[in-house]
Amino acid sequence: MQVVHSWELIQKAGQPHSTIRVRNLQTSLVIGRDAWGREGKAQPVLISASVSLREPFQSASNEDAVTGSTVHYGILSKRILDSCKRFSKIEHGRTPIILSELAQKIEHGLTREQVASSGLTPAPALLPSSIVKLLEIKIMLPKASLLGEGVSLTDLSLYAHSEEDRGSAEKAYVLTLHDLKIPTLIGVNLNERLSKQLVVATIKIDGFYPNKSNFYHVLEEIVVKTIEESSFQTLEALAMHVGERIMKYFIFPIVTPGIDPRITISLEKPTAVTFADAPVVEITLETNPGLNPTIEPMRRNAINTPHPLFPLKGRLDEWIASNDVIIESPTGLGP
Repeated sequence: MQVVHSWELIQKAGQPHSTIRVRNLQTSLVIGRDAWGREGKAQPVLISASVSLREPFQSASNEDAVTGSTVHYGILSKRILDSCKRFSKIEHGRTPIILSELAQKIEHGLTREQVASSGLTPAPALLPSSIVKLLEIKIMLPKASLLGEGVSLTDLSLYAHSEEDRGSAEKAYVLTLHDLKIPTLIGVNLNERLSKQLVVATIKIDGFYPNKSNFYHVLEEIVVKTIEESSFQTLEALAMHVGERIMKYFIFPIVTPGIDPRITISLEKPTAVTFADAPVVEITLETNPGLNPTIEPMRRNAINTPHPLFPLKGRLDEWIASNDVIIESPTGLGP
């Protein structure tokens, strides 16, 4: 199995002929961490699946019936929930239970034969690689964020066109913090320098190492404290500052050999333009020194760079001033 960035995987898959989706199947599981970083707590889970087929569902359209050219979304939903039940029984009492493990369990429940009771023939895979090209599974925890709309891990699998290849040919993982609402001093106008206003931040880490998918509480703390302690004039400068903090104190301390994540920071100012929902600034930062040479000193010194404890009492900038190491840093990078 090869892990790549989601953008490359989607481009390689190409525009799908036909897609079947189920959005926000609701269940409750002991998984991940709650909004306060505690493990072993039951919380609501929303599961979405998107199945891109290799060929158009021509016969299903012509016959106005669920044929082998399509996927029955009722059975798809049932298989997903059945996988969640089996996952809950198998993993009962174990902590930590990470988001990527649930996504993998669901994928296997959809793309592999299901073991039957003794003496019975195993149920065939609902989504064999002969009909499915791309499978996207999104695990959303809507109550796992103190200031946002939730945390999600998206698992994308691109399958080889071979019945003999039971596994996916390529995979991508995207960790997302959704719509963090954080008050901060931001803006160039005189009135904006007098009081804080809300900034809505969404953070995506594309190419995230799946075994670290339970550390989103640390990521949220870094993002929230970085934004609320800042006083930039522009969203562009704030977004770059947030990205550098994420790289230095979250990505590099836990990075593993292999793919280098891409960080996308989206910032909104809902009150900035009276007759618009919000102006939005979005940037994507590379953590691969070959593509972003300015981060090489930061990455080289990552082994010596401490990362903030959770929960961090007090201000993050004060913790950095007291605990950070001095590194060779180009202009614009650093604490």
